[in-house]
Amino acid sequence: MNQSQLYGAYDRNPGPVVNFITYLRDLYGLQRHGLLLDMGCGPGRLLAPLSESGWKVTDSEPDSEPDSDYSATARAVIRGLPEARFSQGGFRDLEEDANYDLIASTNSRYCYVLNAAHRREALARCARALRPGGVLFLELLNFFWVLKNYREPPPLTVEIDGVTVTRTVQQDFDYDRGIMTHWTQYGWDGASGAKQSARKTHRTAMVSYSEIALFLEDAGFDDVHTFNSFNDRAPEQLAGGKIMVSARWHP
Repeated sequence: MNQSQLYGAYDRNPGPVVNFITYLRDLYGLQRHGLLLDMGCGPGRLLAPLSESGWKVTDSEPDSEPDSDYSATARAVIRGLPEARFSQGGFRDLEEDANYDLIASTNSRYCYVLNAAHRREALARCARALRPGGVLFLELLNFFWVLKNYREPPPLTVEIDGVTVTRTVQQDFDYDRGIMTHWTQYGWDGASGAKQSARKTHRTAMVSYSEIALFLEDAGFDDVHTFNSFNDRAPEQLAGGKIMVSARWHP
């Protein structure tokens, strides 16, 4: 069982995410068949539904451990979608100029940029890659809220192709460096009855909204809105476990 299968089984339903991105298109008055970059696409679960909703999608994913099969899975999805393409890399590999109408990064992928100066650079690169009037959308954990309301993540069991898989999570917070280390362990019984497992480790920066707002302003973004849920259909003041922020870039 590979990391893409495990990711897909535990990831949320992509429908509300795609519907929210369509709402952002209408909120900012973007063209209906615009170009969208899914930055940090994982195994490409948003690709088909985004394409079906009218976007011309580019998926971008670094080719690195522990998720080395993500990019291969995303490439396989793209082969069935003639107007979609794949771009290898992360935020700091983005080199395009005035190409996209919307750049979206969900599942805290922006937090994988661990250095604050590099995060500032990442948003500047996004600004350069957007067409005038284009929109950037970020979704990440609201770490201040998470720490204030912290609960140890409980084990979670799902069925994957008839196999029962249990996920357990451990987290460690380095407050001095502002880094969260996240260990995920998967366990299941193999075909022979032998115990099977997979484990991966992620390190993410504990990013605040105040930092994001400053870096957006420095990069030339305005018309900034925040949201708390993919079900929101109007901007809201941040009040929960997510930071969801959209902003328009003007040259």
